[in-house]
Amino acid sequence: MLDDIDRLIGGGRRDGEAQLVGLEEKVWARIGGRQDRTRIGQVRVAAIALALVVGVANGGFMLLSPRPEPSEMRVFTVSAGLSPLSGLDVRG
Repeated sequence: MLDDIDRLIGGGRRDGEAQLVGLEEKVWARIGGRQDRTRIGQVRVAAIALALVVGVANGGFMLLSPRPEPSEMRVFTVSAGLSPLSGLDVRG
């Protein structure tokens, strides 16, 4: 942006006021754009922090919850060792 200002100020025209018409609006528009980007960045950081807090809290509550008792249907699980291939030491 400094190059634009230098170009506008150092231009070949004699009428300096005509060269700078609209410059203030452009400067304020850029400042407003930067402030908007900063706000969006802050919202992103807040959203990530909130997601992290929710995840940690959810994990902590899961650790505190009581574990369910093993079901009598556990004989049908893969880890039961009742597969016909378990004696052959074949892993799937």
